Amino acid sequence: MQHDLLLFLPELAVLLGALLVFVLSTGGCGARATRYAALAGALLALAAALFSLRYGPTGEPFWPGIYRVDLFSQLLKAGLALGLVLTLLLTGELATVRPGGRIDLPFFLLLATVGMMLLASATELLTLYVALELSAYSLYAAVALHREEAPGDESGVRYVLMGAAASAVTLYGLSLVFGAVGSTYLADVTAALAGGRPLILVVGLLLLLAALFFKLAVFPFHFWAPDVYQGAPHQVVAFVATASKLGAVGVLARVCAMLAASPSGLIEIFLVLAVVSMTLGNLAALAQTDLKRLLAYSAIAHAGYLLVGYGAFSALGLAAVLFYGVVYLATALLGFVVVCALGRDGSNPGLDALAGLHQRSPALALMLLTAMFGLAGIPPAGGFVGKWFLFAAALQRGQFELVLIAAANTTLALYYYLRVVKAAYLAPAEGRGPVLLSGGERVAGSLALVLVLAAGIYPAPLFALAQRAAQLLLAR
Repeated sequence: MQHDLLLFLPELAVLLGALLVFVLSTGGCGARATRYAALAGALLALAAALFSLRYGPTGEPFWPGIYRVDLFSQLLKAGLALGLVLTLLLTGELATVRPGGRIDLPFFLLLATVGMMLLASATELLTLYVALELSAYSLYAAVALHREEAPGDESGVRYVLMGAAASAVTLYGLSLVFGAVGSTYLADVTAALAGGRPLILVVGLLLLLAALFFKLAVFPFHFWAPDVYQGAPHQVVAFVATASKLGAVGVLARVCAMLAASPSGLIEIFLVLAVVSMTLGNLAALAQTDLKRLLAYSAIAHAGYLLVGYGAFSALGLAAVLFYGVVYLATALLGFVVVCALGRDGSNPGLDALAGLHQRSPALALMLLTAMFGLAGIPPAGGFVGKWFLFAAALQRGQFELVLIAAANTTLALYYYLRVVKAAYLAPAEGRGPVLLSGGERVAGSLALVLVLAAGIYPAPLFALAQRAAQLLLAR
């Protein structure tokens, strides 16, 4: 029993934090108390996940074949806990959240994180589906908490409708897989694939992939992203854009590891979606002046870069995806620190709001510069190393044309990322006042900044963990 609790400790810490927040909110406590309780649970989960990466046991705390705790799952849980901690640090001033929802927001974020942590360890299709829905419905509620009811409700409804469609597709795909295999265990599905690829099983797996592509905002499942990013509260978008995507990265890695033995046909699908997602996201971002919409289209492009790694169906490809997923989490969150600071009045900051930022807040301008360099893939930010690993995996597979297209897209993206930097460093302030950072924003921004630069200057420890996790995943 003690061994089982140790295996489940990160999830248990977040779950207990959610229960404590629920009790405090129903007991009449204010937003400050619920925020601190949520932050305590998140920090405990992060400490537990980091401890398990170094010393923790591995195994199956529940019934065999349903839920597995290993290096792969714990690496993802550490990233998810980190994303939760950084997001909660940004919730000190919730100008874009309606007053009645400020107490509830930490609860929804904690519950979504529990679902994503369950996703990281799920090795059975129904467990995976329940975890996916737990995280999804928590985020649906959080997205609709905007203080202005029209944009909040519109974003929430759009997200719910498209999410419900993705959920239905997932459930139908799972039913087809069960009909073909007679089991919902991933190990049995892998064995069935090794013995042949019946059409019904292939269709079921493709429908499952479609639901995961929705989470990552891969073309053609990306339509929700720009409007949800623009209409949801800043802190909620920060979480949806980072931690939520990392959960989907983990599930898709498990599915790709399962398919790696016979990926023919799937490679072409992944490569086409990678090219279209990269190109569409970057072209659409060129025309954006709203910072949140620009980050939304940037996220679509980055989903395409991730598919470059997945499409290699190799240990190097999956390791590159895990590395890039964690680095992207820190990089994108760094960008949203800027959004939260500039949008403290409840507005969505545009490029004009960045004018003279290096004079108004040198620290915030440095965070923005590092975030844009990381997203663009410019050294010494970690995004450069992450793209290097992704492209190396594709080259190892002989996908030279794909790497050329990805490199061209990276060059294209430089325009709009550097346009943001130009606005912050070269445009005159024109009488705009200084931007003051809250304590939470300073801590979150500093942590994310250090992580992004550390991943770029000394990537070996994180990539070594990602490599070991990918190799263990493929060995099963």
